[in-house]
Order: sequence, then C-alpha cells, then structure tokens
Amino acid sequence: MTERNEKLRALIVDDDELSLEILQDILVQLGYEVERACNGREAMAHLRKHSIHLVITDWEMPEMNGLELCRAIREEDFDGYVYIIMLTSREGGQQKIEGLHGGADSFLVKPLNPEELLVSLKTAERILSLETRDLAMFALAKLSESRDPETGAHIERVQSYARLLAQYLSTTDRYQDVIDGEFARLIFQTSPLHDIGKVGVPDTVLLKPGKLSNDEMTIMQTHAGLGAQTLEASLQRFPQVRFLQMARDIAQSHHERWDGKGYPVGLAGEAIPLAARIVALADVYDALTSRRVYRDAMSHAQAKTIIVSERGTHFDPDVVDAFVQTEAEFIAIRERFKDDEHKAIETMPAPEPMAMVAAEPLSRVLVVDDDPSICAMLVVFLNAHGVDCVTAHDGPRAMELFAQHQPRLIISDWEMPGMDGLELCRQVRARAGGNHVHFIMLTMHAEEADLSRAFDAGVDDFLAKPFNSAAMMARLRAGLRAVALYDEISQRHQGSRRLNEQLTNLNHRLEKLAITDDLTGLYNRRQAMHRLEEHWAMCDRERRAMSVISIDVDHFKNVNDRYGHSVGDQVLQGVATVLKECVRSTDIVCRIGGEEFLVLLPCQTIQEAEICAERCRNAVERRDFGSDGTKVHATVSAGIACRRADMQTCADLLREADEALYAAKRAGRNLTRCARSGVATDPPSASAA
Repeated sequence: MTERNEKLRALIVDDDELSLEILQDILVQLGYEVERACNGREAMAHLRKHSIHLVITDWEMPEMNGLELCRAIREEDFDGYVYIIMLTSREGGQQKIEGLHGGADSFLVKPLNPEELLVSLKTAERILSLETRDLAMFALAKLSESRDPETGAHIERVQSYARLLAQYLSTTDRYQDVIDGEFARLIFQTSPLHDIGKVGVPDTVLLKPGKLSNDEMTIMQTHAGLGAQTLEASLQRFPQVRFLQMARDIAQSHHERWDGKGYPVGLAGEAIPLAARIVALADVYDALTSRRVYRDAMSHAQAKTIIVSERGTHFDPDVVDAFVQTEAEFIAIRERFKDDEHKAIETMPAPEPMAMVAAEPLSRVLVVDDDPSICAMLVVFLNAHGVDCVTAHDGPRAMELFAQHQPRLIISDWEMPGMDGLELCRQVRARAGGNHVHFIMLTMHAEEADLSRAFDAGVDDFLAKPFNSAAMMARLRAGLRAVALYDEISQRHQGSRRLNEQLTNLNHRLEKLAITDDLTGLYNRRQAMHRLEEHWAMCDRERRAMSVISIDVDHFKNVNDRYGHSVGDQVLQGVATVLKECVRSTDIVCRIGGEEFLVLLPCQTIQEAEICAERCRNAVERRDFGSDGTKVHATVSAGIACRRADMQTCADLLREADEALYAAKRAGRNLTRCARSGVATDPPSASAA
C-alpha cells in the first residue's frame, strides 16, 4: 500500500463482532489506525470525536443502518473528506444505486475478496490523497514564505482568518446559498498560495530591510500575476478542479480593491472573486498586526480601526462586517499562531552539507579507480560528508569487496586495465543483489554511442571528469534516493505478499463462516438451500432420483431446560457427528435451524433414503451425549421425501419432507415417516436398516 507521512484513520462499523475483528486485523496490517463501532449512531460519535479518513460500514445494522449512516456523514461538515466503503451481502444493483445516492464511494460484497478489498483501499487512498493537497499547497506556500524572513506564521493565520470569515458569511442571508462547507474548506486549503508568486520576485526587492521605492513596489506587485500564471498552467490541464480555480483567483486578485484602485487588473466590487475579497482582508489584517523591521506590530484595535475605515473603499463591506462580528475569534487565532519574534526575523537555516537520507545499510559506497589519487580524493570528500567508503583499484578486487560488503552504491572509473568499468557493472548486475545497486560511472566519454553502451551495461548515472564537488554531491543524493526508493518498493512488495497470504487465509475463514454452522461445522441453512438447488438442477438434467431427510431432535427444549445450553450444544454436536457417520461421502448433512437437520441424498430413491433415515435414527438412539459425567439420551424424528415428476421446485420437496417429519412427531417421536403421493407413510421395519 501507499506510504503515508501520517497514518490514515479508519472506522469500521458492523454489528458482527467477528467481522469487526477480521477487518481490524487487515487494516492494522496495512498501517491504518482503526476505530470500531457496532452501529451508525456509535459511528457518528466516533466521527465527531476523531479525525476519520475512511469508513467501512455494513449495510444491515440496528438503530442506524449503513445507508442512514452514509447520509448522516455527508450532511455533516467534517474537516476533511470521509471516504465510505459499504459492505453488502448481495450484488444487487438497486442497493448500490441507493448507496451512491446516499453518498457511498465504493461497495464490497461479503464474504470479502482480498484483491477487491486491496483495490478498494488503494482507490480510497488515491482519493484521500487529493484531500492532502492542502498540505502540498502549504509546503509550496512555505517555499515562497521561506524567502521572506519576516512572515513568521503568516500563512497559518491567513488561512484560519479566511475560513473564519467564510464560515460567518455562510450564515448570512446574502451568502448562505453561495458559500457552502466545500467553499470554506477550499479557502482554507488554497489561501496559503495567495503570495506564491513571490518566488519570482528578486531577493534585492523581496528581502529589502525597509520600505520599497516606487520602482521596487512595481516589481513587487508582479507577484500577483506570477502566482496566477503558475496556477493557471495547472488549471488548463485540469479545468474542472475547483480548488485550482479558487487558488488562481486568490493569487491574482487578493490585492484588488473594492473601489477599483488595486492591482494587477483594477477590478472593482463584485467583479473581484469572493474568495479573493475575503483573503484580501485576512492578509491586510495579518500584515498590520505583525512586526516588520521598519515598524512594530499594531494592536488588534488599531488594525480594526484601519479596516473599518476602509469599508467600501479598500474592502468589501460584507467582509468587513463579518470581520467585526468575529473579532474575538480573530484575536484567538492571532494568539494561537503568535510569532516567535526572534525566529520571525531570522533567515531560514542552511541545509546540512550532505543532507543525505541514507540509513546505515545505504551509507557504504564502493569506490573503484586505478588511480590511487582519485580514490583518495573521493574517500576524503565522502568521509567529510558522513559516508563510509571501501576502495578498489581494479575490477576483480572490486568484485571481492562487493561480495564482502554488499555496497548499495558504486562509483567506478570507466577506463581501467583488465576489467573496465562497463564489465564491472555487468558482473555486478549478474550477481545476487546486483540489480539493487546504484552504479555511477566516472568518465571522459561524452559521445552518445558511449553513453548508450554504458546504459545497456546497467550504468545508472555518469559523472564527467574532471568533476566538481557540487556535481558529485548531486549524483550521490540522487543515487541514495534511488536506493532508498528501491528498498521501500521491495519492502512493500514483500509486505504485500505476506498481506495477500494473510488475506487469503482470512478470506477462506470468511467463506467458511458464510456457509457453515459455527457449532457443528455442518453447512448452514443458506448453503443447504444453495446445494439443494444445485443437486435439483443436476438430477433434473440427468433424470435421476433425489431424496431428502428432514430430522429434528426430540424434546430438545427439555434438554436445555434440564441440563443447560452448554450440554444442549454438546448434544447437537454429537447428533451432527452421528449423522455424518451414517451417510455416504456424497451425501450432504446440514443444520438448518436450532435442533433441525437436513440430509441431501443425490441420486437416492425413496427406498434408499428410508434405509438411510432409519440407520441415522437407530445410531442416535444408541448413543449417549454430553461430557464431564453428564450423560444425555436423545432421539430424533425424521421425515423422508423423494422428488416426483410433478414437483415444480425444490421447495415442494422440502415441504413434503417436513410434512412427513410432523407425521413422525404426531405418531410418538423417535420414528421415521415417508412422504408418498402426498401422504406420510411408515418406513420399512428397522431390520431392513
């Protein structure tokens, strides 16, 4: 599965404890944090308390079913999108249509298929990754912010102010149909990009410690257009993506004024996009209340006075009114994201010289060159950056060291006596683990034909001689990233294989649970009906006989009342064992109710079925059941029916078997009765069995 910087949190909702356990095991194996609920109401409580990314819910549940839960989730304004997978017991199209209308994203049929579950989870993660676009935008915005050392937590505050204003406006008559929950989420996600165009502003202007001249201000104002152009390029590729549209509008128009005297276009009034009008006030308020090298930060009251005075000139009157109504929340946000004044005026720290992500197994590099001075220079350079090295001066020695140390990155000269760099690369690739190595070739060969030969031999990258430290560093970083990525992929493949085995085993368990009775291990009622229909169709095609025996444990309620349900369960298990011992391997014994059993006898005539039923009855009567010193005597009654030509469905066959069973009970129990021509009759004598 996809690696995440933060674990996804899943909520599984099912009133079946076993299903909850199995799904939880699967999701934990996949790296999810898991919450559980047994019905929809409990699930909604979890959703309001925790940040849930994925909900897997059963359809049929008490109190609030899966469809009602789905609708309730979609009606709530959660911070992020909640992906919903619904579990159903059937493939019905109408049920899926209802689920889609209710807001479900995906469906799985019980028992779960491991591959379908994995595909659904991967799809969910891809969809949810779109929800993390705000993090990507935030990082992109930080790129521009990092070039301006005075901004501190500017974007965190601006996005919070903007969402606050949008949420308040959505409660007013004028905007309640314009601003929905999605708008508020989008403005929070996209407002960090309002100044992304500053990436293109020269440092001499952006970092000037003081007020800008008119010419410098003109240059600074280009950032609005630059930001809009950057986002417009993405928008042209994905024209229907709403968050790109809003991000572009904010970047381009948040410096426009209500009176039309802003930049870059000079839009006025409602011609300015609403999101930009909101961010304009949030941005100015934060600028006024933040410290600059040429002035101290204003108080909230001072900033409020300025903003209110420009109501209807600089700012949208409605947005100013919303600001006034939410000023207490503005103050709280300002305090929450208060700048560390010392850090706010410091520049970003320089990265470490190497900044390699190499874990211990990746840190060893094999350097191969027949010139000892080159080897020595590379070793000194790499050691200075925390990389451990081993060296060889020829190909054969390099292969010995490769087998001994298993380096993950090799830097080799091309031209060497005996075995050159190309042959060394070929031999490395031929060894176990050799395809996991990143191979960098040192060369003076720059011709296309030479490079083509090297790539064919398995070389990953080149470093031209003479090389400089910056080029070497770039190649090493790229190489170690490639090795780390390969290891990550390899680990995922191994994990996926193990997980698939576990899922297969779990699915076998689910399949067995779906068709068998937990207590006796026999087929349950649903599987009994399925097998009955199969054999009915087979016997119909082949024009062969088919019989069934309906069996009931006599006075079973008395057993439970006298000895308890635990002993009653032992009796049922014992009867099931006896019945299986008394039938052929091709016959099918099922438990279809509390003390009710059904035996399917494919290709058996009524006479053969009568003999089998009497054999079963006698065997149960002779056996004592129970344990721990408790001996319980039990008997069974049986009704036998054979398929006739005038029967339309297998339900007719079952009905006659049940009627024969009732006849056996009426006659005194511990008896078998046959259904012939619609009349229950006595079986042959016990001696015939």
